[in-house]
Amino acid sequence: MTTSSNTAAPLALWLAAATCAAAEPAPKIDAVYLAARHIGYAGTLVGAKRVEDREGEHLLVLSRKASRSQAANSDRDEDYLELAATYYGRKDGRWVTEWTVRDSVDCPILDHVAEFFPSAVRITDLNHDGRSEVTIPYRLFCSGGVDYSTVKVILREGATKLAIRGELEFHDTGPALQGKRQYDAALLQPINAAYKKHMDAVWKTVVHHHD
Repeated sequence: MTTSSNTAAPLALWLAAATCAAAEPAPKIDAVYLAARHIGYAGTLVGAKRVEDREGEHLLVLSRKASRSQAANSDRDEDYLELAATYYGRKDGRWVTEWTVRDSVDCPILDHVAEFFPSAVRITDLNHDGRSEVTIPYRLFCSGGVDYSTVKVILREGATKLAIRGELEFHDTGPALQGKRQYDAALLQPINAAYKKHMDAVWKTVVHHHD
């Protein structure tokens, strides 16, 4: 994954043409829309986005599933929480899964959270190749009191995956308190500086989630 200084970015040109050609508002992407297209998901729909790029039409579907933990001390139906971000592409009239980011927290007895930050999800074309990059931030939490959440910012472009992983302590107001933060080794390479800058900006958005 490399950045480019091409002045005629294919995705930018496509977006400009699509804007000029748009004759009606984009359809609402909700559970009814997905069901009509036989696109399933486990648990509750958190959100969905429609994406178009040089490879055609795509759908990003975020979902959250709650179930009982397999641990012996589990006594609640929501002790196990799973997040899934699935990216579909339309191929020959059918929707097929291109990739899925899945994570979970298994936390009997203690307080626990698993949630996306939908307002911080980003669709970009940082390398100007006409293919969309999708950036998905979320957090996992399991503790008996006020503590750090595990926070991840994941960028996907096809099979390529880049990530920032770290800790943030969230409160009802104000920015989150920051703990450790770790970058994938590839993000520290100069050739990927644009991706790191973008993902740092998404991380900052999550930090100020409650501002």
